[in-house]
Amino acid sequence: MWVRIGCFAIAVVIFVAVCLAILTAFPPNVHHQQEPIKRVNWIHAGAPGLRYYDPSGSAVIVYDGENDTWLLQDAVAWNRAIDLGADYSTEPAHPEEIRYTRDIAIEGDTIGLDFFVRNFAGEECAHADFALTTEVGHLNATTGSMAGDNIITAAPSVVPVDGLANEEWREMRAVADLPRPKPEEILLFSITLAAPATLTTPNGTTLTYNPNLVTVIEHGYISRVEESVCDPWYAGACLPRGNSATFIVQGTDVLEIGPQPTLSGSGVIPA
Repeated sequence: MWVRIGCFAIAVVIFVAVCLAILTAFPPNVHHQQEPIKRVNWIHAGAPGLRYYDPSGSAVIVYDGENDTWLLQDAVAWNRAIDLGADYSTEPAHPEEIRYTRDIAIEGDTIGLDFFVRNFAGEECAHADFALTTEVGHLNATTGSMAGDNIITAAPSVVPVDGLANEEWREMRAVADLPRPKPEEILLFSITLAAPATLTTPNGTTLTYNPNLVTVIEHGYISRVEESVCDPWYAGACLPRGNSATFIVQGTDVLEIGPQPTLSGSGVIPA
């Protein structure tokens, strides 16, 4: 019996020692060091929350071929305001109040939505031209991946921006033609607002996009500006050519391919 008690006591002592070691190495309420953020010094554009990961978390548009109409599912949820202060502030350690609304609207055979744009170029932008492009491909409802290589890309159109001060952010409207899937067809439809190749400052100087001029952010604060290669696959990369707005566009005969998201916990501001 005493042997069992002794063994139990030794086990307790070892358990407590391990717990103390873990707490010493990783104390609570302490933010552990992460890879520095490398933000390219340019105008950034994207559609937060509309990047495609899988069918269950994507915005779905149903096309009725008989009436030639489109309907965005859960439109109220997708058009709620989103708090972007934690991700798009100049210094993440000091989150700004940034409320972005996609304002997705279908009018006739076109879809319009607002992209989030912020000037991190370090210079005031008197004028710049964004390139708006669209892509359409077939989606496999079972795997959630593209079916084949038959992707149709539309010719780019120009979306101008004027008077964008340094560090200013705004919502920029993009409008694109909607695809018409067959009743049993599922399409993946992407809208991209590509950051400009050049911008013009108020004094007429033309600046050219330099993908290797970056601001390094460490522990939430700006550390330095440097010339370095910003690998797109680097976990802390913050690139100006941001994510596309991607929708699933399907015919009326397609079965539901996944539950729609509640959008809770994704920065959505309650209505």
